[in-house]
Amino acid sequence: MVGNLVMAEELNVEEKLTWAQRLSNAISERFGDGIGAFAMKLVAGLAILIIGLLIVKLIIRIIKKTKWYQKLASEVQTVAVSAVKVLGYVLVILLAVATVGVPTASIIAVLGSCGLAIGLALQGSLANFAGGIMLLVFRPFHVGDFISDGSHEGTVREVTLFYTTIDTLDNLRITLPNGALANSAIKNLNTNELRRLDIDITLSPAADRDKVQALMLECAKSHELVLEDPAPETFVTVTEGGLPTFKLRAWFKSGDYWTVYFALNNAVQTKLIENNIPLAHQQVDIHTDK
Repeated sequence: MVGNLVMAEELNVEEKLTWAQRLSNAISERFGDGIGAFAMKLVAGLAILIIGLLIVKLIIRIIKKTKWYQKLASEVQTVAVSAVKVLGYVLVILLAVATVGVPTASIIAVLGSCGLAIGLALQGSLANFAGGIMLLVFRPFHVGDFISDGSHEGTVREVTLFYTTIDTLDNLRITLPNGALANSAIKNLNTNELRRLDIDITLSPAADRDKVQALMLECAKSHELVLEDPAPETFVTVTEGGLPTFKLRAWFKSGDYWTVYFALNNAVQTKLIENNIPLAHQQVDIHTDK
């Protein structure tokens, strides 16, 4: 009984040894005598991976301490750090894999194909993303500025990487894609400290030019928000129909634009009516054939 158990155990051990020998032979056939060289490559690849990741983290720390990085918007800072991190990690991994002996050409081809597919699928979003980066880096406007892109105008409430949100004068909220906004002519009405208002009024040829100009200047000078320097001015031009157009120019602080705009337009119209200044009347000639 005991002898049979011993013999069975010996057979089991012999079977295990045979399996281990088979595995050893398989490894030897795969790598031959170069198994030591492969082990060295594997160790070198791991070392490159670890050291490379540490270097990437060190580079990111150095970038965060630079002055140009601190001047960037918080959204751009996040994108810049993420871009450096991803690029660094990809380069380190490719270098480690190449050191081990794995061919990197196929890996790069697969990554390129994936990048192309993603780019085609998200080309609109990528255009908005690129536009957002341009807007946040060059800062043609800031939150709180009143801007116009030719199609929309309003006060900027938020600038993100993909969209810019503005509030219009009638309190509508509009979300503009950054791709289109970055490629349009942006008019920023708050960039300069001072602004000028031009009021044009076309009157009858019978109007007293000196009196009209004096009344318009009186309206401008009496408004508390209109600046004395540069001083308000008036002059007269002539339309194509021969009618005189009286122009008033007044300067004020940019933040007072709409207050001055409505108040001054109303004051000029009221002053002319009170002084019986004849307005221009459009003349239409009708010719009939008998």
